[in-house]
Amino acid sequence: MTQELKASYVIAVAEQLSFVSAFLGGVSATILFSVIIFSSDKRVVAFVVATSTLSACSLLVAVVAGWRLIIGLHPDLPFTPDPQKINLLWNTLIASYGLGVNSLIVSIGLSGWIRSPRIGIVTSVIAAVSIFFFATTSIYG
Repeated sequence: MTQELKASYVIAVAEQLSFVSAFLGGVSATILFSVIIFSSDKRVVAFVVATSTLSACSLLVAVVAGWRLIIGLHPDLPFTPDPQKINLLWNTLIASYGLGVNSLIVSIGLSGWIRSPRIGIVTSVIAAVSIFFFATTSIYG
């Protein structure tokens, strides 16, 4: 972190991102399993499987990083945590949440191509707009 963040702020963000990441990780896993079980042999299926896997794993890493931040910054922790580890957890939380959400959006965008090119175009355009929104509205740059 270039600027020192208050522990209460980091805890609040970690709580929120952990909750959202756990939910979206479940969505990613559901997409992954649904595509694997009910899909065709189209090439796009491999991309949906890959992006859904990346999303689910990234979001689960965000959940664990968030929980560890909450534990490590709790005021009743019986020792002072290593600031470098706290910084690493913070950066991991932010990066894996961003990677997870964006790869989930990509997998949703690609999923339309499994059905037809027409639906694929629609879902891809919607996903592209979503990624643009997500990227341009981040307060972290």
